[in-house]
Amino acid sequence: MNYNQKAFIIGMIGDFLLQQIVKYHPKGDFAGLKSYFKIHGSFESLLIAGGMMYFFGILFDLLKQPKTSFNLAIYGTILDILFREFRLFPSLDGYYNALTPLQSIIWAIIPMNLPLLFNPS
Repeated sequence: MNYNQKAFIIGMIGDFLLQQIVKYHPKGDFAGLKSYFKIHGSFESLLIAGGMMYFFGILFDLLKQPKTSFNLAIYGTILDILFREFRLFPSLDGYYNALTPLQSIIWAIIPMNLPLLFNPS
């Protein structure tokens, strides 16, 4: 499985886990994502998360840079800043309002790097 395929699966798993956290969180929300899941629904948000991760992998391929943790961290940071500042995904306003810029950058870097951990020997 290549990076993009792993990223798709990780995006879907991560979204599913976030849906469960939001659903069972004592405050009824987590990281401002309740409104996002209400807008998109469970299945649609799974596909959005997986598709976005796959798409981000394709965009990174166009840069022709090696997929190292550092490069993916820089890439994730740039994407997060673009999404926050230009509201590329308005349904994520609750998320960006709930988190500081540093927190959302960290949460962008983590899933970008997770596919690197799953390399078969």
